[in-house]
Amino acid sequence: MTAADPNLSAGAHQPEGATTLTGILFLLLATTIFPIQDVIIKSLSSDFAVHQIVFWRSIFALPIAAAMARSEGALWPLKIGSWPLQLTRAVAAFSSYLVYYMALAAIGLAETAAITFSTPIFVTLLAAVFLGERIGIWRWLAVLLGMAGVLVIVQPGAAVFEPAALLALAAALFYAVSIIATRRLGSRTNGGTMTLVTLLVYIVGGTVLGLVFSGLETASPHPSLAFLYRDWIAPAPMDWLALAALGVTSGIGFFALSQAYRMAEASVVTPFEYTYLPWAVLWGYVVFGVLPGLSTWIGLTLIVGSGLLILFRETLRGRRIVRRRGLGVMRQR
Repeated sequence: MTAADPNLSAGAHQPEGATTLTGILFLLLATTIFPIQDVIIKSLSSDFAVHQIVFWRSIFALPIAAAMARSEGALWPLKIGSWPLQLTRAVAAFSSYLVYYMALAAIGLAETAAITFSTPIFVTLLAAVFLGERIGIWRWLAVLLGMAGVLVIVQPGAAVFEPAALLALAAALFYAVSIIATRRLGSRTNGGTMTLVTLLVYIVGGTVLGLVFSGLETASPHPSLAFLYRDWIAPAPMDWLALAALGVTSGIGFFALSQAYRMAEASVVTPFEYTYLPWAVLWGYVVFGVLPGLSTWIGLTLIVGSGLLILFRETLRGRRIVRRRGLGVMRQR
Protein backbone atom coordinates (compact mmCIF):
# COMPACT_ATOMS: atom_id res chain seq x y z
CA MET A 1 0.00 0.00 0.00
CA THR A 2 1.36 3.37 -0.89
CA ALA A 3 0.94 6.50 1.17
CA ALA A 4 -1.24 9.48 0.28
CA ASP A 5 1.73 11.38 -1.08
CA PRO A 6 4.75 9.20 -1.82
CA ASN A 7 6.96 12.29 -2.02
CA LEU A 8 5.95 13.44 1.47
CA SER A 9 8.52 12.24 3.94
CA ALA A 10 7.50 11.70 7.52
CA GLY A 11 11.09 12.44 8.40
CA ALA A 12 11.35 15.69 6.46
CA HIS A 13 13.66 17.26 9.05
CA GLN A 14 15.98 14.28 9.17
CA PRO A 15 19.03 13.87 6.93
CA GLU A 16 18.18 12.02 3.73
CA GLY A 17 20.30 9.00 4.66
CA ALA A 18 18.61 8.70 8.06
CA THR A 19 15.17 8.95 6.47
CA THR A 20 16.00 6.23 3.95
CA LEU A 21 17.33 3.98 6.69
CA THR A 22 14.15 4.51 8.72
CA GLY A 23 12.09 3.60 5.64
CA ILE A 24 14.07 0.38 5.23
CA LEU A 25 13.55 -0.46 8.92
CA PHE A 26 9.79 0.04 8.55
CA LEU A 27 9.81 -2.27 5.54
CA LEU A 28 11.71 -4.89 7.52
CA LEU A 29 9.12 -4.56 10.29
CA ALA A 30 6.38 -5.29 7.75
CA THR A 31 8.17 -8.36 6.38
CA THR A 32 8.55 -9.61 9.94
CA ILE A 33 4.89 -9.01 10.85
CA PHE A 34 3.12 -10.44 7.79
CA PRO A 35 4.54 -14.00 8.05
CA ILE A 36 3.09 -14.15 11.58
CA GLN A 37 -0.31 -13.43 10.03
CA ASP A 38 0.24 -16.33 7.62
CA VAL A 39 1.09 -18.67 10.49
CA ILE A 40 -2.09 -17.72 12.38
CA ILE A 41 -4.31 -18.22 9.33
CA LYS A 42 -2.72 -21.55 8.40
CA SER A 43 -3.24 -22.68 12.01
CA LEU A 44 -6.93 -21.69 11.85
CA SER A 45 -7.49 -23.26 8.42
CA SER A 46 -8.42 -26.68 9.83
CA ASP A 47 -11.39 -25.32 11.80
CA PHE A 48 -12.62 -22.07 10.22
CA ALA A 49 -13.78 -21.11 6.75
CA VAL A 50 -11.45 -18.82 4.85
CA HIS A 51 -14.24 -16.25 4.29
CA GLN A 52 -15.00 -16.15 8.01
CA ILE A 53 -11.33 -15.43 8.73
CA VAL A 54 -11.29 -12.73 6.01
CA PHE A 55 -14.39 -11.15 7.52
CA TRP A 56 -13.20 -10.98 11.13
CA ARG A 57 -9.64 -10.07 10.25
CA SER A 58 -10.97 -7.11 8.25
CA ILE A 59 -13.37 -6.06 11.01
CA PHE A 60 -10.51 -5.92 13.52
CA ALA A 61 -8.17 -4.22 11.01
CA LEU A 62 -10.66 -1.54 9.96
CA PRO A 63 -10.30 0.82 12.98
CA ILE A 64 -6.51 0.47 12.85
CA ALA A 65 -6.47 1.29 9.14
CA ALA A 66 -8.82 4.23 9.73
CA ALA A 67 -6.54 5.59 12.46
CA MET A 68 -3.57 5.18 10.15
CA ALA A 69 -5.36 7.03 7.35
CA ARG A 70 -6.38 9.76 9.77
CA SER A 71 -2.80 10.20 10.95
CA GLU A 72 -1.86 10.84 7.32
CA GLY A 73 -4.68 13.36 6.93
CA ALA A 74 -6.40 11.11 4.39
CA LEU A 75 -9.47 9.79 6.24
CA TRP A 76 -12.09 12.27 5.06
CA PRO A 77 -13.12 13.24 2.49
CA LEU A 78 -12.27 10.01 0.75
CA LYS A 79 -10.33 10.58 -2.44
CA ILE A 80 -12.02 7.94 -4.61
CA GLY A 81 -10.81 9.05 -8.04
CA SER A 82 -12.78 6.40 -9.95
CA TRP A 83 -15.28 3.99 -8.42
CA PRO A 84 -14.89 1.37 -11.20
CA LEU A 85 -11.12 1.33 -10.76
CA GLN A 86 -11.36 1.39 -6.96
CA LEU A 87 -13.74 -1.57 -6.97
CA THR A 88 -11.69 -3.45 -9.58
CA ARG A 89 -8.62 -2.93 -7.46
CA ALA A 90 -10.35 -3.96 -4.22
CA VAL A 91 -12.09 -7.05 -5.69
CA ALA A 92 -8.83 -8.18 -7.28
CA ALA A 93 -7.02 -7.72 -3.94
CA PHE A 94 -9.80 -9.63 -2.15
CA SER A 95 -9.60 -12.47 -4.69
CA SER A 96 -5.82 -12.57 -4.32
CA TYR A 97 -6.07 -12.71 -0.53
CA LEU A 98 -8.73 -15.43 -0.66
CA VAL A 99 -6.94 -17.85 -3.01
CA TYR A 100 -3.57 -17.17 -1.35
CA TYR A 101 -4.85 -18.49 1.96
CA MET A 102 -6.71 -21.34 0.29
CA ALA A 103 -3.33 -22.37 -1.12
CA LEU A 104 -1.69 -21.92 2.27
CA ALA A 105 -4.10 -24.46 3.77
CA ALA A 106 -2.58 -27.17 1.55
CA ILE A 107 1.06 -26.23 0.92
CA GLY A 108 3.88 -24.71 2.92
CA LEU A 109 4.44 -21.06 3.80
CA ALA A 110 7.65 -20.86 1.76
CA GLU A 111 6.16 -22.46 -1.37
CA THR A 112 3.04 -20.27 -1.28
CA ALA A 113 5.03 -17.09 -0.71
CA ALA A 114 7.61 -17.92 -3.37
CA ILE A 115 4.98 -18.51 -6.07
CA THR A 116 3.11 -15.35 -5.09
CA PHE A 117 6.29 -13.31 -5.45
CA SER A 118 5.92 -13.83 -9.21
CA THR A 119 3.49 -10.86 -9.13
CA PRO A 120 5.97 -8.48 -10.88
CA ILE A 121 6.01 -10.86 -13.85
CA PHE A 122 2.24 -10.57 -14.29
CA VAL A 123 2.41 -6.80 -13.72
CA THR A 124 4.88 -6.57 -16.59
CA LEU A 125 2.66 -8.58 -18.94
CA LEU A 126 -0.58 -6.83 -17.97
CA ALA A 127 1.04 -3.40 -18.23
CA ALA A 128 1.95 -4.19 -21.83
CA VAL A 129 -1.65 -5.17 -22.63
CA PHE A 130 -3.65 -2.58 -20.68
CA LEU A 131 -1.24 0.33 -20.28
CA GLY A 132 0.57 0.04 -23.60
CA GLU A 133 3.98 -0.28 -21.94
CA ARG A 134 6.73 -1.66 -24.14
CA ILE A 135 8.49 -4.82 -22.95
CA GLY A 136 12.18 -4.76 -23.83
CA ILE A 137 14.55 -7.68 -24.13
CA TRP A 138 15.63 -7.50 -20.48
CA ARG A 139 12.07 -7.54 -19.17
CA TRP A 140 11.23 -10.49 -21.44
CA LEU A 141 14.27 -12.26 -20.01
CA ALA A 142 13.05 -11.52 -16.47
CA VAL A 143 9.55 -12.81 -17.32
CA LEU A 144 10.94 -16.07 -18.74
CA LEU A 145 13.27 -16.45 -15.75
CA GLY A 146 10.41 -15.98 -13.31
CA MET A 147 8.10 -18.33 -15.16
CA ALA A 148 10.82 -20.96 -15.12
CA GLY A 149 11.05 -20.52 -11.35
CA VAL A 150 7.29 -20.97 -10.99
CA LEU A 151 7.36 -24.15 -13.10
CA VAL A 152 10.21 -25.56 -11.00
CA ILE A 153 8.15 -25.09 -7.83
CA VAL A 154 4.72 -26.07 -9.20
CA GLN A 155 6.00 -29.05 -11.24
CA PRO A 156 2.92 -29.51 -13.43
CA GLY A 157 2.53 -33.09 -14.61
CA ALA A 158 4.82 -34.50 -11.93
CA ALA A 159 3.71 -37.12 -9.43
CA VAL A 160 4.23 -34.62 -6.60
CA PHE A 161 2.13 -31.89 -8.27
CA GLU A 162 -0.15 -30.10 -5.79
CA PRO A 163 -3.14 -28.29 -7.39
CA ALA A 164 -3.13 -25.73 -4.58
CA ALA A 165 0.05 -24.30 -6.11
CA LEU A 166 -2.14 -23.01 -8.92
CA LEU A 167 -4.12 -21.05 -6.33
CA ALA A 168 -0.91 -19.31 -5.24
CA LEU A 169 -0.23 -18.52 -8.90
CA ALA A 170 -3.78 -17.14 -9.22
CA ALA A 171 -3.10 -14.99 -6.16
CA ALA A 172 -0.13 -13.44 -7.96
CA LEU A 173 -2.24 -12.81 -11.07
CA PHE A 174 -5.12 -11.22 -9.13
CA TYR A 175 -2.74 -9.00 -7.25
CA ALA A 176 -1.12 -7.92 -10.50
CA VAL A 177 -4.58 -6.81 -11.68
CA SER A 178 -4.90 -4.82 -8.46
CA ILE A 179 -1.55 -3.10 -9.11
CA ILE A 180 -2.56 -2.24 -12.70
CA ALA A 181 -5.78 -0.65 -11.39
CA THR A 182 -3.68 1.29 -8.88
CA ARG A 183 -1.53 2.59 -11.71
CA ARG A 184 -4.61 3.69 -13.64
CA LEU A 185 -5.88 5.52 -10.56
CA GLY A 186 -2.59 7.36 -10.21
CA SER A 187 -2.76 10.54 -8.12
CA ARG A 188 -6.58 10.60 -8.17
CA THR A 189 -6.61 8.57 -4.94
CA ASN A 190 -4.41 7.99 -1.91
CA GLY A 191 -3.21 5.16 0.33
CA GLY A 192 -5.73 5.76 3.11
CA THR A 193 -8.71 5.66 0.75
CA MET A 194 -7.48 2.54 -1.04
CA THR A 195 -6.95 0.70 2.23
CA LEU A 196 -10.39 1.59 3.63
CA VAL A 197 -12.22 0.72 0.38
CA THR A 198 -10.33 -2.57 0.16
CA LEU A 199 -11.14 -3.55 3.75
CA LEU A 200 -14.82 -2.76 3.20
CA VAL A 201 -14.82 -4.98 0.11
CA TYR A 202 -13.14 -7.71 2.17
CA ILE A 203 -15.93 -7.47 4.76
CA VAL A 204 -18.70 -7.55 2.15
CA GLY A 205 -16.97 -10.32 0.18
CA GLY A 206 -16.48 -12.46 3.28
CA THR A 207 -20.14 -12.02 4.21
CA VAL A 208 -21.39 -12.94 0.72
CA LEU A 209 -19.20 -16.03 0.49
CA GLY A 210 -20.31 -17.07 3.96
CA LEU A 211 -23.94 -16.91 2.83
CA VAL A 212 -23.21 -18.73 -0.44
CA PHE A 213 -21.15 -21.61 0.96
CA SER A 214 -22.84 -22.06 4.33
CA GLY A 215 -24.45 -25.49 4.33
CA LEU A 216 -23.39 -26.17 0.74
CA GLU A 217 -20.85 -28.77 1.73
CA THR A 218 -19.43 -29.67 5.13
CA ALA A 219 -16.39 -31.67 4.08
CA SER A 220 -13.94 -31.99 1.23
CA PRO A 221 -10.97 -34.29 0.70
CA HIS A 222 -8.75 -31.35 -0.26
CA PRO A 223 -7.67 -28.82 2.42
CA SER A 224 -8.10 -25.81 0.10
CA LEU A 225 -11.68 -26.74 -0.84
CA ALA A 226 -12.53 -27.64 2.76
CA PHE A 227 -11.24 -24.19 3.76
CA LEU A 228 -13.68 -22.62 1.27
CA TYR A 229 -16.77 -24.80 1.81
CA ARG A 230 -16.66 -24.97 5.60
CA ASP A 231 -19.54 -23.41 7.58
CA TRP A 232 -18.96 -20.48 9.92
CA ILE A 233 -18.57 -21.50 13.56
CA ALA A 234 -18.68 -19.65 16.86
CA PRO A 235 -15.06 -18.81 17.81
CA ALA A 236 -13.81 -19.92 21.21
CA PRO A 237 -12.11 -17.32 23.44
CA MET A 238 -8.63 -18.26 22.15
CA ASP A 239 -9.94 -18.11 18.58
CA TRP A 240 -11.18 -14.57 19.17
CA LEU A 241 -7.70 -13.71 20.38
CA ALA A 242 -6.17 -15.15 17.20
CA LEU A 243 -8.66 -13.30 14.98
CA ALA A 244 -7.97 -10.05 16.81
CA ALA A 245 -4.24 -10.69 16.39
CA LEU A 246 -4.81 -10.95 12.64
CA GLY A 247 -6.37 -7.50 12.62
CA VAL A 248 -3.57 -6.04 14.72
CA THR A 249 -0.78 -7.61 12.65
CA SER A 250 -2.35 -6.46 9.37
CA GLY A 251 -2.91 -2.97 10.76
CA ILE A 252 0.69 -2.69 11.95
CA GLY A 253 1.90 -4.17 8.68
CA PHE A 254 -0.08 -1.66 6.62
CA PHE A 255 1.25 1.20 8.73
CA ALA A 256 4.85 -0.02 8.42
CA LEU A 257 4.53 -0.37 4.64
CA SER A 258 2.97 3.06 4.38
CA GLN A 259 5.82 4.61 6.36
CA ALA A 260 8.46 2.70 4.40
CA TYR A 261 7.20 3.94 1.05
CA ARG A 262 6.72 7.48 2.36
CA MET A 263 10.19 7.83 3.79
CA ALA A 264 12.30 6.28 1.04
CA GLU A 265 12.30 5.73 -2.71
CA ALA A 266 10.42 2.55 -3.59
CA SER A 267 13.36 1.42 -5.74
CA VAL A 268 15.41 1.39 -2.52
CA VAL A 269 12.97 -0.36 -0.17
CA THR A 270 11.08 -2.73 -2.51
CA PRO A 271 13.96 -5.27 -2.75
CA PHE A 272 13.76 -5.65 1.02
CA GLU A 273 10.26 -7.17 0.61
CA TYR A 274 12.07 -10.38 -0.31
CA THR A 275 13.21 -10.68 3.31
CA TYR A 276 9.66 -11.98 3.82
CA LEU A 277 10.79 -15.30 2.33
CA PRO A 278 13.39 -16.29 4.98
CA TRP A 279 10.78 -15.59 7.66
CA ALA A 280 8.29 -17.81 5.81
CA VAL A 281 10.88 -20.60 5.73
CA LEU A 282 11.71 -20.14 9.43
CA TRP A 283 8.11 -20.08 10.66
CA GLY A 284 7.19 -23.00 8.40
CA TYR A 285 9.89 -25.05 10.11
CA VAL A 286 9.37 -23.82 13.70
CA VAL A 287 5.56 -24.06 13.75
CA PHE A 288 4.77 -26.78 11.19
CA GLY A 289 8.06 -28.70 11.02
CA VAL A 290 8.36 -28.27 7.25
CA LEU A 291 11.39 -27.19 5.24
CA PRO A 292 11.25 -26.40 1.49
CA GLY A 293 12.64 -29.01 -0.89
CA LEU A 294 15.46 -28.41 -3.36
CA SER A 295 13.06 -27.56 -6.19
CA THR A 296 11.46 -24.82 -4.07
CA TRP A 297 14.86 -23.28 -3.31
CA ILE A 298 15.81 -23.31 -7.00
CA GLY A 299 12.46 -21.87 -8.08
CA LEU A 300 12.53 -19.27 -5.31
CA THR A 301 15.97 -18.10 -6.46
CA LEU A 302 14.78 -17.74 -10.05
CA ILE A 303 11.63 -15.84 -9.05
CA VAL A 304 13.50 -13.45 -6.75
CA GLY A 305 16.11 -12.88 -9.44
CA SER A 306 13.36 -12.16 -11.96
CA GLY A 307 11.65 -9.62 -9.71
CA LEU A 308 14.89 -7.84 -8.89
CA LEU A 309 15.86 -7.72 -12.57
CA ILE A 310 12.52 -6.12 -13.48
CA LEU A 311 12.89 -3.60 -10.66
CA PHE A 312 16.51 -2.83 -11.60
CA ARG A 313 15.73 -2.30 -15.28
CA GLU A 314 12.69 -0.13 -14.58
CA THR A 315 14.67 1.95 -12.12
CA LEU A 316 17.44 2.47 -14.70
CA ARG A 317 14.78 3.64 -17.16
CA GLY A 318 13.62 6.15 -14.55
CA ARG A 319 10.01 5.00 -14.49
CA ARG A 320 8.09 7.02 -11.88
CA ILE A 321 5.84 4.12 -10.91
CA VAL A 322 8.85 2.04 -9.84
CA ARG A 323 10.81 4.83 -8.18
CA ARG A 324 7.83 6.04 -6.17
CA ARG A 325 5.62 2.98 -5.68
CA GLY A 326 7.65 -0.06 -6.54
CA LEU A 327 6.44 -3.50 -7.60
CA GLY A 328 5.94 -5.01 -4.15
CA VAL A 329 3.51 -7.83 -3.41
CA MET A 330 2.55 -7.14 0.20
CA ARG A 331 0.59 -3.90 -0.11
CA GLN A 332 -2.81 -5.38 0.82
CA ARG A 333 -1.80 -8.60 2.60
